Amino acid sequence: MNTEAQPRKWLRYARVAVALVLLLILLPTLTQPQFLSTFAHINLPLAGLAFALSLASVAAKAQRWGIVLRARGVNVTYRYLLTSYFVGLFFNNFLPSGLGGDAVRAYDSAHTTGRSKEAITAVILERGSGMLVVFGGGSLLALFQPNLPLSIALLAHGLFVGALVGLFLLWQDFTNELLDRVHGRVISRVFNGRLDTPWLKFVDLYQEFRSYRHERRLLVILLAQALLTQALAILALYTLILALGYAPPFGAFSAVTGIGTSLDLVPISLNSLGVREGVYVYFLGLLAIPGPAAAAFAVSIRLVALLQALLGGFLFLWRGVRPASRSSAALPSSNSTTTPECIARG
Repeated sequence: MNTEAQPRKWLRYARVAVALVLLLILLPTLTQPQFLSTFAHINLPLAGLAFALSLASVAAKAQRWGIVLRARGVNVTYRYLLTSYFVGLFFNNFLPSGLGGDAVRAYDSAHTTGRSKEAITAVILERGSGMLVVFGGGSLLALFQPNLPLSIALLAHGLFVGALVGLFLLWQDFTNELLDRVHGRVISRVFNGRLDTPWLKFVDLYQEFRSYRHERRLLVILLAQALLTQALAILALYTLILALGYAPPFGAFSAVTGIGTSLDLVPISLNSLGVREGVYVYFLGLLAIPGPAAAAFAVSIRLVALLQALLGGFLFLWRGVRPASRSSAALPSSNSTTTPECIARG
């Protein structure tokens, strides 16, 4: 056990080290007077509107998660979904990547409903559909943005094309056959069957995810709902940068936020410290926004996320002292009151 924990321990240290190095590189930008003056002149009503739009985006994501769960006959209350989503945001601020909260949501919903496979794939599909729309929106808007810097355009289009190709490969028969060959030629022979159980669980999970390729109506509904969610999210971010006194071209800004979102998921730094700030300082700099102001924008996003995380932490504690609310999260499939109309009413 100690030998397995040791690499994880050093990996955490490495992520902390990367965060410190990146923050040291950014230190000259963060210590410029314009960094603090940007906050001093913030438009508070616009900042409040940005926070409200961000909360609405989280509420819409929870709704999308529920749509996937109900498609598999897993009926939970919208209150549970929203609470669990905020709890996931709380853990996102302490786990080393933007996917940490997704793991918490998957575990929590699997434990609550007793249907692990469906619960995990629902989180994957909810997050995946959202990311596809984020990349697609950035790529599409970049097409209509004149004089867009080449690096932004290439990354925006590359992320979207890469996501489409990845999804296509995941749902093909030859990928399924490849996993069978890996099991027969590598897992069973090289490891003498020691990894058979976790590998078969992984394949079972993959088969559940792959089965969604035939549910075109559900996928269309998810993508349509993800468009609403992304509209709220990008409006929240754009309103936030307007509150700081800057108005970059909307299409270029959308492409940059898509790039920032993708790099947020790479677990090279503790909670993306330094990564997010560096991305926005560089790419918003290409849009003629000064480095200190771009850094202030990145820090503002982090502050919004922190406020949401504090709300999630409160809900986590509240749910811990009220176990009855947890046990009542799952509803009987035959008598569910969690319908799309109920969720829409919130």
